[in-house]
Amino acid sequence: MNHTKTRDDHWKEKGTQPYAPFPDKPYFPFLFHLLQTESRLFLPKSREMGLSWAVVGYAVHLCQWKPNSHVIVQSEKASKSIDLVSGRDLPGYARTLYDQQDDFLKVFHPLTKPSNEMAGDMLTWKNGSSIQAVPGGADQVRQYHPALFIMDEACFMTEAQASYNTADPVSSQIVVVSSAGPSWVGDLITDILERCS
Repeated sequence: MNHTKTRDDHWKEKGTQPYAPFPDKPYFPFLFHLLQTESRLFLPKSREMGLSWAVVGYAVHLCQWKPNSHVIVQSEKASKSIDLVSGRDLPGYARTLYDQQDDFLKVFHPLTKPSNEMAGDMLTWKNGSSIQAVPGGADQVRQYHPALFIMDEACFMTEAQASYNTADPVSSQIVVVSSAGPSWVGDLITDILERCS
């Protein structure tokens, strides 16, 4: 909230600035605690919660402060995965958070080249860390062994369960983020809740 900003694509309609600090949501402290302590995390979301921004923010922090950390971000479509990383027409989430952070942090955590020269699906640091965007499908994940695997809108990914199962044995941490929809994610959470009650 204090050292970087997010991008608001609806800033003109709102009459605000295009970049603004993370909002002071009451659940963010608990969310970031979970992100730092849980190896497998399923996060339900709705619009305007900022969960995708928060999870990508956690990924950028991980890459900057822990050398040689590799993060894979997967969504159903390549274009959405790219939007979460470096982006094409607009800067992606990770690139925005990098570019909008305080200058001293950029000096302390330099990229391998200027962010606007990065491929849309990649952000890489000189410390050996990277964030890579991949489209949906288990085969897209099979070649990686990430420190962090992020599945965005997993309820709407056609091969979400296969992707998760492929990543599970080789990923140090998996974070699944999704708005509600009938899927294996919903079935899994319902089953867990029923066993806990």
